[in-house]
Amino acid sequence: MNDQSVEGIARSYVLAVGSHDMDVLENLLGEDLVATFAGATLDMAGWATALKRLLPVLVRNEIREVFSAQDRACVVYDFVTDTAAGAVRCIELLTISAGKIREIELVLDRVAFAPVNEALKTR
Repeated sequence: MNDQSVEGIARSYVLAVGSHDMDVLENLLGEDLVATFAGATLDMAGWATALKRLLPVLVRNEIREVFSAQDRACVVYDFVTDTAAGAVRCIELLTISAGKIREIELVLDRVAFAPVNEALKTR
């Protein structure tokens, strides 16, 4: 990871998840991370565990857009799977300080993502 800008860190994070590179991912997450999704709040360990759970179905992440302002970035990407869901559009809002991701909010269509969860039950 060469680009230490807010946008660069955000891109590196989404691409690390998509390439299953947990070492890079864990280096990008702050120890004090707070991640939210569907009403749940997770710390760094919980978020890393949740991401690892998805890796068996994740083929890659395809970044569509990245927007940033000050310490915040918004990444719009396709979560490309080998399930009936195919590619699911996702949005992550990230807060970054001192080169680490401190806050994550993941937004996606839970109905479109349902086939991913069904496939995970059988793997």
